[in-house]
Amino acid sequence: MLAAPSWVIPGTYLENLRFLDDKKEVDAVELLFFLYDDGIKAEFLRELPAIRDFSERFLFTAHLPDGLKEAHEELVETLSPLVKHFIVHPAQEAEAQARFLKTWMSRYGMRRFLLENTVPGRIEALLACFGGDAPVCMDTAHLLLEGKNPADFARRYDGQIKEVHLNRTGEGGGDGHKPPRADDPWFLELLPFLRHFSGIVNLELFSWDEVRQGLDCLEKNV
Repeated sequence: MLAAPSWVIPGTYLENLRFLDDKKEVDAVELLFFLYDDGIKAEFLRELPAIRDFSERFLFTAHLPDGLKEAHEELVETLSPLVKHFIVHPAQEAEAQARFLKTWMSRYGMRRFLLENTVPGRIEALLACFGGDAPVCMDTAHLLLEGKNPADFARRYDGQIKEVHLNRTGEGGGDGHKPPRADDPWFLELLPFLRHFSGIVNLELFSWDEVRQGLDCLEKNV
């Protein structure tokens, strides 16, 4: 299943959904809440009834705020009936984050919170709080920025990975969120995993032109 973020053109959640509606190759949309302030909250709640109207067209997931806090449960509760799962950035204080995540899991679903590899070492620390057994979101650009091989990560967490953020680093090893290239050695090594992966492959790129490039790469190779 192929996904795109809720920001591929400048505009609101609803404007992006309307833009993506006729892009038949896009099956799912990741609703982005990297930031969640009063303005974003007001916009989202205003558009929520119309967003729900797209629930038969798209499968929805949600990216929870960076710097996730226990107070964000209000957002989780609002999203829970709409989205399949939530993406979580592990915090520096793994044990404190694990405590409220375990409470959320008991209320909203034990396997709905996917831990994403972001800052080196944090996913391992948070996974340890769950005995190593929790769902995972693999972000390939973050792995590449750390000098790690995504195929190795996929082998290590095979079975736990439920979503892939498929992107690469910028030129010269700069910031990530660039479309994958078919001739990149890491992409070629990851292909066997992608061809058998049954979860969501999210081209977490923030322009339609780059998402389209990623879709073309997948269509020709996976």
